[in-house]
Amino acid sequence: MRAGNCQCRRSGFTLIELLVTIAVAVILATVAVPGFQQRMASNRMASDYNAMLVGLNYARAEAIKRRIEVSFEVTEVQPWRYEVYYGPSGQGLRVNEGRDERTFSEEVKVVFNSLGRAPDCPCEILLKDSSGRVGDRQININSLGRVWGGAG
Repeated sequence: MRAGNCQCRRSGFTLIELLVTIAVAVILATVAVPGFQQRMASNRMASDYNAMLVGLNYARAEAIKRRIEVSFEVTEVQPWRYEVYYGPSGQGLRVNEGRDERTFSEEVKVVFNSLGRAPDCPCEILLKDSSGRVGDRQININSLGRVWGGAG
């Protein structure tokens, strides 16, 4: 090798290559983040909706099993919170609440009699999303105590 004739190759990235890579990453992130937020809101609504359905069905099953009136009551609106209880002193059976203030419901009370019926119904519970990313979900209870739901 001669002193002035070195054929060494340097490895690495040029500044232009790095800037192009960062620009592509930023573009992909701006496209992906709103879709991800939509998916998270949808999953949160589905989870809270299912928790309400489980609570209502639990209250009905306990009324039939214990042969007494059992109440399901949404006591707080945002975040929603429900209580399942029986008796005049409000003997608690179950309490559940939403994870945060992004889903909320109106206050409502459903009483299931010893046969699992809800004589004060038909009733509906509307579960709403405060972010506005997903639609509201509605839970219906008829006078026979049947609980079902759908979109609001």
